[in-house]
Amino acid sequence: MTVTTHSARLLPWSTPEGKPCYLSSDGNGYLARVADNIESVQLGMADDLLRDVAELLDDGKATADQLRFALSCMS
Repeated sequence: MTVTTHSARLLPWSTPEGKPCYLSSDGNGYLARVADNIESVQLGMADDLLRDVAELLDDGKATADQLRFALSCMS
């Protein structure tokens, strides 16, 4: 007898009540693919934001408001 175990995957969204969502699967189903796509978009957006913030920090003329906005986006 073969026993297959799946670990619970934290999904990149939450319930309407703000609770985390988990998926138990082999990683090949529809929801796993949706989560993969959303995570890919999120990682791309984070990379863009980090690049923009690095440019802002290198700019000696960045204002306090610009820096505050960048920190707000990062949080």
